[in-house]
Amino acid sequence: MKKYYEQKQIFILMNQLCMIIFLCYEFLQGNIGGTAKLLPLTLITIMVIYGAYISFVNIKEYNTLSKFSKLLFFASWQFLLTLNGSQISYTLSILLSVVILYKTVQFLLLFFFQDSLYAYKKETDWILKITCVLTLVAKLINDKIFAALFSCQWIFSFICIIFLFLKHRKRIKFIFTSEKKHVLKSVAILFALFIMYAVLFAGSPEYLSNLGWYIVILLPLFSIHAIAFKSHTFMKQYFLLKEGKMVLMFLCFIVFISSLGLLFKLNMITYFIIIHTIFWFVLLYFTLLFQDIKNKILNVDTEEPKALPESSYVHNLLQIAKEEKLKSEFSNYLHDEILQDILAVKNMMNKSNKEEIHEMIVKTLDNLNQSIRVQMQEYHPTLLKTLTLKKNYSNLLEVIQQKYGMKNIDISFNCNDNLFLVEPYNLVIYRILKELVTNAFKHSKCSKLVLNLAQENNKIELIVKDNGIGMGNEKHIPNEHRGLNSIKEQLFLLNGNMTISECKPSGLCIVIFIPMKGDDSYQYFINR
Repeated sequence: MKKYYEQKQIFILMNQLCMIIFLCYEFLQGNIGGTAKLLPLTLITIMVIYGAYISFVNIKEYNTLSKFSKLLFFASWQFLLTLNGSQISYTLSILLSVVILYKTVQFLLLFFFQDSLYAYKKETDWILKITCVLTLVAKLINDKIFAALFSCQWIFSFICIIFLFLKHRKRIKFIFTSEKKHVLKSVAILFALFIMYAVLFAGSPEYLSNLGWYIVILLPLFSIHAIAFKSHTFMKQYFLLKEGKMVLMFLCFIVFISSLGLLFKLNMITYFIIIHTIFWFVLLYFTLLFQDIKNKILNVDTEEPKALPESSYVHNLLQIAKEEKLKSEFSNYLHDEILQDILAVKNMMNKSNKEEIHEMIVKTLDNLNQSIRVQMQEYHPTLLKTLTLKKNYSNLLEVIQQKYGMKNIDISFNCNDNLFLVEPYNLVIYRILKELVTNAFKHSKCSKLVLNLAQENNKIELIVKDNGIGMGNEKHIPNEHRGLNSIKEQLFLLNGNMTISECKPSGLCIVIFIPMKGDDSYQYFINR
């Protein structure tokens, strides 16, 4: 974590320094002047500050946050290069716009499908990637071919999004139903601001240059921000000041900068050079702060400074380091204590000539191997992103069936191939399935087990039936069934319910209902 995080901090510092140098060069050349460039320069500044902020607080290296911040950096440079009139800047800006379009579509799909496998994922990925590469190559060959392919890239991107959204309309409907308030609010605010700007400068075409492109890029990013950070808890934890005081500080900063401009008769670009320079020193401060405390991070057993508040940057770094150490210790335990013992026992086999000892050692190793795998799955279930949710659950059932293979229980698992469960409901169902099926193998004395899993109208329904000895009414469940009690507690937290009844002529029927709410799902996905 430490090494990659340091590299990322240095990259952001260099990126910010390059932007300052570029702005200074444009100032000396007189290329960027007048209030017509106010909107793009403001948007560039906001994106750079926001992208750097997300990167710095993304200590755990969440994949979605990393991609989001990189997309903001790409867009800021593309916007900046459009302000320069040179041929080189124009070419670089055009090439970046091709990459940004591809990255934006990829990020939208990753976000809405929560980085999981979905139907036609590989096909659409290849279509988007090929059109992007061909468009980039075409720019180096011929402008007319490039224009045609760039139009095709737009069309293919739009078609892929519409096709996937229609193909997975239940999932998309669920997302927009859950998040429509935040999406509509973000779209309304963005369009209102741009419409006000367009009306205000309707008589000056130079003020409206590239306005459509700004909307196309900012709309999905702004909407995703509204969904992912709607409660602002992710952001608030890194600020010690209350919102009112932060607004006051920001207003004081604006007044101070404006006063300097009036006093020294600064032109517009100078304001942004000053702002970007101040921000560079802020980034440098946090980079140096990380350098100062990295020894504490490497040695988290030392006493944590009590003077640091819980929301401080240092405290968060130390907490992450403790989590990383815990994971490392667990991994070292498996490697040093368990796996080494397995290898030692295997070596002992060569020194023993008795067949029964060989068999005992092999059986012990198999049991140990299985036990480790079970414990690792208990610690954190692994749902492979290369497989559908149904296939992941089917694999779980196969593992349980192999574990209790001597009981010869036939499992029938009925589930839609395109089933989707947003996080963390996919893991909840995984654990419930594992518990119920394991209980059936252990206690039911059945020969057939039927499982039905469905998600309709934002409700998850899981039905588990067997033809075993049954277990009586739900209220007579004995206390030793801790697994069922654990499921009940989890369902209570999710506003779900479980009913247990007898099947006819014999057996048990367990029905579970869970309302699937999307309000916090994407915040969970972002911060998992």
